Amino acid sequence: MRSMFRGLQSVLEMSERKNLRIAVIGGGIGGAETVRTALPGPLDITLIEPKDRLECQALYPEFLAGRASLDELTAPLKPFCDRVGAEFLNDRAMELKGDLVVCEKSQVECDVVVIATGAAQNFFGVQGSEHAFSINTLQETIRAKEFIERKNPDRIMIIGSGLTGIETACVLGESVDASIYIVEAMSRVLPIFSESTSLQMEKALSKKGINLLTSTQVREIQEDSILFGDGSALDCDMAIWTAGIKPSRFIESLHFAKTKGWIWTDPQLLAGRDMFAIGDCAWIEIDGKLATKTAMEAERQAQHTARNLHRMADGLSPEKYIVRASTDSQVALISTGCDCAVGVYGKVCISMPKKLIYSLKSWIDRSFIRRFK
Repeated sequence: MRSMFRGLQSVLEMSERKNLRIAVIGGGIGGAETVRTALPGPLDITLIEPKDRLECQALYPEFLAGRASLDELTAPLKPFCDRVGAEFLNDRAMELKGDLVVCEKSQVECDVVVIATGAAQNFFGVQGSEHAFSINTLQETIRAKEFIERKNPDRIMIIGSGLTGIETACVLGESVDASIYIVEAMSRVLPIFSESTSLQMEKALSKKGINLLTSTQVREIQEDSILFGDGSALDCDMAIWTAGIKPSRFIESLHFAKTKGWIWTDPQLLAGRDMFAIGDCAWIEIDGKLATKTAMEAERQAQHTARNLHRMADGLSPEKYIVRASTDSQVALISTGCDCAVGVYGKVCISMPKKLIYSLKSWIDRSFIRRFK
């Protein structure tokens, strides 16, 4: 009888237990993947995002060059949320107040918040930045693509030589009849990668006829020229800025511990007792490894967070995250044009077979969006 009573009591407790209410702020890779991998389960999830679709930023350079379609790099968020059993709120989060996410037009009650808002373009206060194009958002990438198709620029300056800058230069180098320049303030391209990777990439870019201006600071961007820190200048029909990112206004407004403006997290990716922060908006440093702000890391962090949400719903403590791609051991696939790519793993740059590496990268980028359709 005693065991039967305990069993009945357990059933009653289960029937009374409410699902954990989760507000996921941000419908990019981190936020959407959290929703996808957390459901189904004992969770009521609301995805809050002002855009109506998920966008794959990794494909922006190929879209700019006409090598990828809008359908390949976007997925509508409401049909996705309806399919997996989440609520989609097409609104912009403004602030957090206790157990409320306050948005422009509404508010959401929740037990746990997952912040995955990404980052904003950083122009570092450079004068005339309004004359530059950015490919940090789909809207800006479309604007840049339309300009190229309409104006056929003769000289294109790409400011910044990170992954986006390099890939943009490579695809434009083979798709437009223009002189392509890469302007980099540091002494080498891909400055956060190993020196051997930078050297190999510089050789590849030079073979493609792409002009490299390293150790070159941009002082001002004008409509038809770029002024440099040493007082020199170059005519320019189009400037594309890919030089850096910064926390969004929403992240700046939050009163949580931060490192260099990014939300600080503990090893469980928690920024507070009931708040996770993942992806580009977060400073994730675990066991001396600082996570890179890449799609691969955002995806892995989202999947880990989804598992931890289930643990919390079961009354268990969240588990520690392990950084895969860190700033001192980069992991990346980099398109170099002509259906070729190289792979980077730590200090090793794998350049053969280039077409096979490109096929792998293309499959990864496109298959990510297909998951949400």
